[in-house]
Amino acid sequence: MRTSLSHRCARFLDARDMLRRAFPFAHAQMIPICAGMAAGQDRPWDAGRLYACRDLIQEETGLFSNFRGAGHLAVITLLALSPAPEERMAFALQGYKVLRTRFYASQYLPLAALLLADWARGRDLDGVAARAEEIYRRMKREHPFLTGAEDSVFAVLLALSPDTEQAVVDQVEACYDALKHPFGTGQYTQALSHVLALGEGSAQEKRDKVLGVYQGLKAAGRKYGAGYELGTLGSLALLPAPVEELTADVLEVDEFLSHQKGYRGILGLPKNQRLMHSAMLVSGDYVDQRKTSVMGAAAVSGTVAMIAAQEMALCAVMVGGIGASAAANNDG
Repeated sequence: MRTSLSHRCARFLDARDMLRRAFPFAHAQMIPICAGMAAGQDRPWDAGRLYACRDLIQEETGLFSNFRGAGHLAVITLLALSPAPEERMAFALQGYKVLRTRFYASQYLPLAALLLADWARGRDLDGVAARAEEIYRRMKREHPFLTGAEDSVFAVLLALSPDTEQAVVDQVEACYDALKHPFGTGQYTQALSHVLALGEGSAQEKRDKVLGVYQGLKAAGRKYGAGYELGTLGSLALLPAPVEELTADVLEVDEFLSHQKGYRGILGLPKNQRLMHSAMLVSGDYVDQRKTSVMGAAAVSGTVAMIAAQEMALCAVMVGGIGASAAANNDG
């Protein structure tokens, strides 16, 4: 395993264990997702910073605020990873207020607001929100029974594209049509199509890359989940690396995790979740290696691809329905 990926895996396990100790009542599947985001940080992480961000949320929001809902631990994590949590929280609250003029309140809007805090500073927030609303409305028209509150996050990300609203939705639909035969016509395929629409290239090219990794893992005896895990697989397909290289890296991380506490034995996490975590770590490592060139580029597609690789795993888990059960088990 290359050094950068090995270090990322070690940081991931350390962050996971620390989060478990700090928030013992958090949803079990949210902890590794948040740890995956923390694994990209070189500086030491401690529970004190997390508790300070938790307290910041409590100071700035009401008891029943969606910032304290199913994604509470995710919001805490994203703030703790920021060099200036107070500033990020202030901007997220501003973004949330703007989004609430366009979308119904939901547990997903705080995540969208935090993404705006990173990628829409200096832009016309109301204009971005208006584009997101229009994109969401067109998504809903195409798939009235599949499109739900969780898609507001994708709509905000897609609104950062320089393309017209219809061109964005056309790309989403092209990806969905290309994916529905291998993966079906449900909400997870739709979520995957949203992730892929964030990146460059044709729908067919992106479909082929997803299937290349999916089938490569299957050929090696690893069956990747076709449920909420698909969003993370999509983040791999956005990376500028050959299918064979991505597949080999995921297999290497999966083998490593299979011997680690929490993954091994009959009491360990299911293999499909382990494989998803492996894909998440690999995508994050590739992003870190290319972060300078991505951030230096003007292309919005490159920027949102980075967001997808680092944070879309969280969206995918939430889309998978964890939100409802996490609400009953969140850290309070």
